[in-house]
Formats: sequence, C-alpha cells, structure tokens
Amino acid sequence: MFSQIKQLSPEKKQHLVAVAMGTVMVLGLIYFFLIRSAQGSLAKMQTSIAEAEKKYTDAAKLVKTADAEEEKLTRREEQLAAMESGMVTGDANLWIRLTYEKFRTQAPYKVEIPNFPPPAMGDMTMIPEFPYKSATYRVSGSAYYHDLGKFLADFENYFPYLRVLNLDLGPEESNSATSVAGDDREKLVFNFEVAALVKPPKKN
Repeated sequence: MFSQIKQLSPEKKQHLVAVAMGTVMVLGLIYFFLIRSAQGSLAKMQTSIAEAEKKYTDAAKLVKTADAEEEKLTRREEQLAAMESGMVTGDANLWIRLTYEKFRTQAPYKVEIPNFPPPAMGDMTMIPEFPYKSATYRVSGSAYYHDLGKFLADFENYFPYLRVLNLDLGPEESNSATSVAGDDREKLVFNFEVAALVKPPKKN
C-alpha cells in the first residue's frame, strides 16, 4: 500500500493528504458536536433521574409518616372522645348526682353527702386558655377520717376530669366534746369543691 502511495503524483499525494485531514476534522466535529453533546445530555438525564428517585423516596417516606401521624391522631381523638363522654353534659346538677351514685356502687364508702347544690359554671382558671369550661360543686358531708381519705383518693382516680379543691375539715359537733384530738375514729364534717370539666358543644 505504501509503495502504491509512493507511485502517486505529488498532486494526488496532496489530494490524499487533504482527504485524510478532512476526514479527521469531520470525525473531530462529530465527536465534539454529537457524541460529546450526547454524553452531556446523558449525564444531565442521569442527574435528573437520580433527583427524581430521591424525590420519590422522600415522598414515600412522607406518605408513611403522614399515615403514622394520622393513626396517632385518630387514636388521640378516640381517647379524647372517651374522656369527653364522661364530662359534665346536659343538666349539670343531675349529672353530678348520677356520677356520684355510679361511683358509690364501686365500693361501700362510708361517706355521707346529703345533697349537691347547683354548680357554679365558668372558665377553667387552673390552666390558661384551656378549651373547656368547668362546673364547680360545693360539697358538704360527714365521714370518719380513714373513710374520707380513701373516698377522696379513689374519687379523683376514678374520674380523671374531676379535681377536689379547697378541702376544709372539722370535728362533728356531737362528737367534739367526747373525741380525743387526733383520734382516727373521730367523725369529721367536711367541705370541699369538686371542679369538673364540661363537655363542649359539638361544632357544626
């Protein structure tokens, strides 16, 4: 092949060189304008795919998190609804009587509470901006020391939305002359307030 090239005339040799250089230039142009551009587009496409995959992964995590949070919210709403079902509703005076009788059936408490006067209705002042109103009942009665202590402890534990406040104790007048000071069997008269949460009206 090289011997054939040597036999070519100078003009043909120059022409052959020119063709070879042109071919190289064309191949160079093809690489820079087509292949290199395609490689750049491919790299951008791969970056876009990676970004899309990351967004999809993040979105999937967000959906799972949202589902878990929705389940938590549903459980809390159910718990709140269960608590609100025992709050003051309707006739507040009738409610406390029924609630007290329901509690007394749990154990034979030897505590005498002859009546419940109508409650004072108002805002719950113990916690600022609390969303529930309160009904405050002033309760009077008599009981022995240990009986009263067990009654009050069980009463608050049984009803998480009730609080006993402003307890005032003293000896019963009929026993005050004969009882020994500090005697656990001394019958006491008591006064205290029962603050109960009021179930809010349903929102339309």
